[in-house]
Amino acid sequence: MNAPLLQRMLCALPFSEQEILTLVATAQFRYKVYKIPKRKANEFRTIAQPSPEIKLLQRWLIENVFCRLPIHKAATAYRDGVSIAKHAALHAGNRYLLKMDFKDFFPSILSSDVEAHLKEYGKYSNEETRFISRLVCWRDRAKDKLCLSIGAPSSPVLSNTVLLEFDRQIATIARQRKIQYSRYADDLAFSTNRKDTLYEMIAAVKGVCDTLKYPRLAINEGKTVLTSRRWKRVLVGLVLTPEGEISLGRDKKRRLRAELYRFSQGKLDPENIAKLRGELAFAWSVERTFIESLARQRGDEVFADLGLPFTNP
Repeated sequence: MNAPLLQRMLCALPFSEQEILTLVATAQFRYKVYKIPKRKANEFRTIAQPSPEIKLLQRWLIENVFCRLPIHKAATAYRDGVSIAKHAALHAGNRYLLKMDFKDFFPSILSSDVEAHLKEYGKYSNEETRFISRLVCWRDRAKDKLCLSIGAPSSPVLSNTVLLEFDRQIATIARQRKIQYSRYADDLAFSTNRKDTLYEMIAAVKGVCDTLKYPRLAINEGKTVLTSRRWKRVLVGLVLTPEGEISLGRDKKRRLRAELYRFSQGKLDPENIAKLRGELAFAWSVERTFIESLARQRGDEVFADLGLPFTNP
């Protein structure tokens, strides 16, 4: 491959030219594939994790190629300075909420979509776009297609940028109707204080999906939910309170209290300690007053023992 992209990779990575070309040619088959159960009975999600060599090449592309591609501000996942809490907070103050979800999100983005996007926004040659798409896509043999996988480090950032035109069109339609729009990966959220306006967005989203040049997306009809403050509103696992705030929710807080007590008694195994540490750090970013109440109840020392810098103010 006679291209600057390859030369840059050769300078930065511990591979020869022949090794990189071989890895690219065989990348789609260098995945460990397994299934994990979904919440729904007898349904499974296919995970395809690339080999360590392919992961290394994908991470180089993330840091040197994909980071320069445009992402719409409505996309709130997998970005520095933006979080799941900020995504939910955008909608907490509005009365009405619409949630929609893409079906088979990552696998819906094909190698041809990646190539088309790179040509349009990355200004890469045909040869380079094929080179990149082969590195980031796996061969789904069951459906006979080359697509992004759940499990590849490059899939999240690529999905964000490939959906640039989708986000632009939906954001424009929403703004014209005075509706707040944001997207967290495959979860679409719309909110407003104007009654009965969100119904229009369901048809609008489907219309954009049908006419978009790429990728070919489909809505998971079973996950479309329209609700209001009269009911419990949950968005990406967070509760939107009637007061316009975001919360972890009563059940999660009850469980965290119990887990923290077990840790203070020395009854939590190392794996669950690591899990508790991560969940408490997330809780601090979402609902700091809850963590402060735990500090008052259990003392600062328990958080110090977990390696967390939380104290009772």
